[in-house]
Amino acid sequence: MEIVVNLVIVGLIAGLTWALTSEGLWGSVLMFFNVLFGGLIAFNFYEPLAKLLDGTGIGWGFSDTLCLLGLFIITTFILRLITESMAPAMVRFPSIVYQLGRLVFGFGGAVVTVAILLVAFETAPVHKKILGVIDYKSKPPFGMGLDRKWLAFFQYTTGLVFAEHVPGSRDPFREYGDSKVFDPKAEWLLNHQEARPYGTESIHEGGDEAAGAAPAGGAASGGAPGAPGAAPGGGQPGDIKVIGPAVGGGVVLPQ
Repeated sequence: MEIVVNLVIVGLIAGLTWALTSEGLWGSVLMFFNVLFGGLIAFNFYEPLAKLLDGTGIGWGFSDTLCLLGLFIITTFILRLITESMAPAMVRFPSIVYQLGRLVFGFGGAVVTVAILLVAFETAPVHKKILGVIDYKSKPPFGMGLDRKWLAFFQYTTGLVFAEHVPGSRDPFREYGDSKVFDPKAEWLLNHQEARPYGTESIHEGGDEAAGAAPAGGAASGGAPGAPGAAPGGGQPGDIKVIGPAVGGGVVLPQ
């Protein structure tokens, strides 16, 4: 099953790459940045919007997924309209630059899109091991870990690029100073796996093996969910630090 899921993801990347390269170099460049900024905007605002949606009393459990995908699609569409109106004409490039450039930016746009889709699925109230394959230890597809890379990139942008400085605060690993960093403890994937309501897999302190039973849909407490960062004792952004099982309920995680 794992090989099938990975092949589907790779096939989706290939299809999106073909679609974006057909836009030409100029079009694929614009779409790459549309998707990139659409993802950043969606990730900035989906959690507050999901909490507002849950506050209406609907309680259907898909608030995170709906808000993340909805914001991503709407924002990317609006950015597409803006860039198309500002630069409606095709820009000519030398042949070699045109062919290589549209392939690079088309592939980049496809990878970013699939990474955001993977992260969106991980917010859904489904089985703790999505499709029987994807959990906090997996790195789809084929060890590339696109979801981790997107989360690490988003954490980097909140720590350095679009940083909000809070005097007196300090991220746990002293990498971003007093910036208000998204998921400073690298718990996003862990928290959302614990929050998914189906399955008995639990995350235990001090190891990577899943064992025992966990409460249905437990959301970890403390800290805003965000992108994985460096763990104590070394490691690269996006690596996962195993924590103990959490208690609580719901898919929308507390700040």
